[in-house]
Amino acid sequence: MNITAISSFLNNQQESLRPFASNAGALQEILSDYQTKLHRWQQDEQTLNIGIMGQVKAGKSSFLNALLFDGVPILPEAATPKTANLTKVIYGEKYSLEVEYYSQEEWQAIAQLAAQSGDSDREKVARELVAMAQQHGERVDGKDKETFFADDLQGLQGLLNQYTGNDGDYTARVKSTVLTLPDEKLRGFAVVDTPGMNDPVQSRSQKTRDYMAESDVVFFLSRCSQFFDEPDVQLLFQQLPAKGVKRLVVVAGQFDSAIQDDGYDRDSLAETLANLHKRLRDVAGDKMAELRRHQQEKENPRLAAILTQLADPIFASTFAYGFAHWPEEKWGNSMRHTYGQIQDMAEECWGKPITQPEWLQIANFDALTGQYQQARKDRKALLLAQREGVERETADQLEQWRSGFTQTIQQRIHLLNSQDLQSLEKQQAGFKKRISSIANELESIIDDVRLHASRESQKMLNTLSSERQEYSRQHTRTGSRTVRQSYEESDSTWYKPWTWRDTRTVYYTTTENYEYMLATDAIEQVREYGNRCATSLRDHVNQLLDPLTLRSNLRKALLPHLDTASDDFDPALFKSTLNSVIDNLKLPELDLTLGDAAAVIPDSGEIKQRDEMDRLRKMQEQALANVLEQLRSNLARGVDDVLSQMAQLQSSLEDKLTSSIQAELDAVRMALANKEQEKQAYQQLLAQVTAL
Repeated sequence: MNITAISSFLNNQQESLRPFASNAGALQEILSDYQTKLHRWQQDEQTLNIGIMGQVKAGKSSFLNALLFDGVPILPEAATPKTANLTKVIYGEKYSLEVEYYSQEEWQAIAQLAAQSGDSDREKVARELVAMAQQHGERVDGKDKETFFADDLQGLQGLLNQYTGNDGDYTARVKSTVLTLPDEKLRGFAVVDTPGMNDPVQSRSQKTRDYMAESDVVFFLSRCSQFFDEPDVQLLFQQLPAKGVKRLVVVAGQFDSAIQDDGYDRDSLAETLANLHKRLRDVAGDKMAELRRHQQEKENPRLAAILTQLADPIFASTFAYGFAHWPEEKWGNSMRHTYGQIQDMAEECWGKPITQPEWLQIANFDALTGQYQQARKDRKALLLAQREGVERETADQLEQWRSGFTQTIQQRIHLLNSQDLQSLEKQQAGFKKRISSIANELESIIDDVRLHASRESQKMLNTLSSERQEYSRQHTRTGSRTVRQSYEESDSTWYKPWTWRDTRTVYYTTTENYEYMLATDAIEQVREYGNRCATSLRDHVNQLLDPLTLRSNLRKALLPHLDTASDDFDPALFKSTLNSVIDNLKLPELDLTLGDAAAVIPDSGEIKQRDEMDRLRKMQEQALANVLEQLRSNLARGVDDVLSQMAQLQSSLEDKLTSSIQAELDAVRMALANKEQEKQAYQQLLAQVTAL
């Protein structure tokens, strides 16, 4: 398919194509649609979406700075949970910072949470945000978003300190940021650094999950010193969506600290690495098995399969990468301190310091780079297949256009050879006698499709309603907690009667299991149900209104009317024109959009009380009912809109046929004035179209 040649033909043959305006317009539309799809494909090709998950202080920002920016501190490191907002980093021609603020409703929710007396992470963070806003003054301009530009990275980092820094004047009110950098290393990447705590605002928590669902590869960072502790597990439960994530890479970060702790008991670096790898892999395997079991119980095999990747973590150290690559003047105080301690331990226990190749081995950044390069390669293969699909579709459209246009030119040549002005008038009169019956036949086909689509869409809606129960099941999870207990024992001595009634309190701890539910589970099920319903209905109705099937049926309906040749009506003269009218009919498609029906469910962390669990179940039921009601309403409007467009199509069909035939006959009348010259021009055009 030579698009360049076809575009050149369209541009160079404007004069020859003037008598065929509708055909030229159809070709231009095919080419424009192809260019739009190609541009979209090229834009997608440029971007590999990388998501970063992990707790605050897991080293996400420094990890990304080392992985993508050679250690330059482009991403600010969150000092506390309250300053850990969602940050997206993309390539752009200018240094810029786009800031999205909490809405008034979201800030009110934070203030209400801060007023509560609980000690959950969400309540603590909410109190810290409110206190920070009061200290620095609150924004009163009512803006939702602002974009700031800087001349260089230093100026941009000054802005970042104001809007995302631990003591920034506006940090408390910032919901998320988008950082744009003219750095070629970023071209082809979109990086999302997520908050590492239970977000106090449900909309931002859901935004994190949405970003994760769009990620080609998700890096989950867990500190080796607290590898896969309970907060890590909760973070995976609450932020990792059930669908959308393509690859999960677990990074056992800050590996240098584990070496420093474990090395004193080993005889060499090799023995230390082997011991740490085995111990931490065992931990990962146990956690993976636990998480998979939960997901399988929830009948979520896809996420369970993704979680198998947890059992094979990549051990990495940003500090070790810096020790191997950066000059010492680029090291921070923490790096210098860590370097000194590890080297002292190595010389004391192993008799020699760690070398540059050994630092590279500890850093293990080749493995990390390989992971997202592999994801990029896989993505390119997928996109290439998508592009090939677009090209095949366009090639089919072009071949259909070429075939139709060839028939149109041949029809025009046939008319010039067989008709004169008098016979042409007779053919036009004969067509006018039949046009109403032809139009009525086509309208009848369209009307049958309308009724069938309306009836079947209601059946489909009833089916989806019966499936609602499947999405209302809420499974409880099992957690464990340490409980401090006590008992009284005698503190008397037999030979001291005055002590015989004395007792002392003995304290001990036990571990007990408890059941709980997560609101995020309910939210995800509601959103999944909504997406499933909308997709199923849209595909179902659009299949009923399939343009290819409808056009095929319309052509079949024409056959009885085109098989009655007579002196005053030669159907062969009009067949190409009638087919062209059918091919160019703009058939409507159903578009269904749903809001966030899950908004009625507050994201409230672990729910342990029985009455709160019952309340969550009721809210989930209400949210699912809202989905169905909203879908029913949107479907009614959508189908009405489609049927209205179909009705307009019916009413205009006779006019379309009449005007098209009239235009064709008018063109032939003009061509008859210079019959031989026009025939020669048409023959040349036919040869060029055939060559395409």
